[in-house]
Amino acid sequence: MSTTPPTATAGLIIMGGQNKRMNGKHKAFLDLGNRTFLDHILHALSPCHSIYLSVDQKNKFSHLTLPLIEDYYDAIGPLGGLYSALKEVPEHYLFVTGCDMPFITEAFVRFMLSLLSPDVDCIVLSDEEGFFYPLGALYSKSMIPKIETMIKEENYRMQSLIKLANSRIIPISETPFSKSLLRNINTPEDYMACLKGLTS
Repeated sequence: MSTTPPTATAGLIIMGGQNKRMNGKHKAFLDLGNRTFLDHILHALSPCHSIYLSVDQKNKFSHLTLPLIEDYYDAIGPLGGLYSALKEVPEHYLFVTGCDMPFITEAFVRFMLSLLSPDVDCIVLSDEEGFFYPLGALYSKSMIPKIETMIKEENYRMQSLIKLANSRIIPISETPFSKSLLRNINTPEDYMACLKGLTS
């Protein structure tokens, strides 16, 4: 019998695909202030009950000690990783972030967890232009049927999922945080700008 509390939240780090825009170097293992992106994110996720890595192939990450959840479906992006994790983990909620989002903080994660409510499927932030941030967000197992419908329809857009679900959308301007916290590092240029910011 599971001892996981029904309100427990796990952290899920989407480890990404082939990292082509980073010239093949995996973003999770880039250095930032003497720690890797992954180390920064793991620290931020410390309030979570457990932490999992969403991966395309387990054998690529067998050197890591964290539990790995392999995608049920190939090459359908973060939606596939979210679906696989919601199906696999015992926790009812997932706080989901990308491995290329090293600016997520423990304070932000705690803030998001404080908003949990059984009457919503997910909690996401939006910016002043109405863009939803599907990563750095909370999702519940109640979303599984909705995601299954989307996969059957070959609609893999996280933005579509947020619109389809019973979502709580919170403007970033109404939180204590800046949207720079949700910035992701996609290219060598992004990474160099990130490093320059540490020394300027």
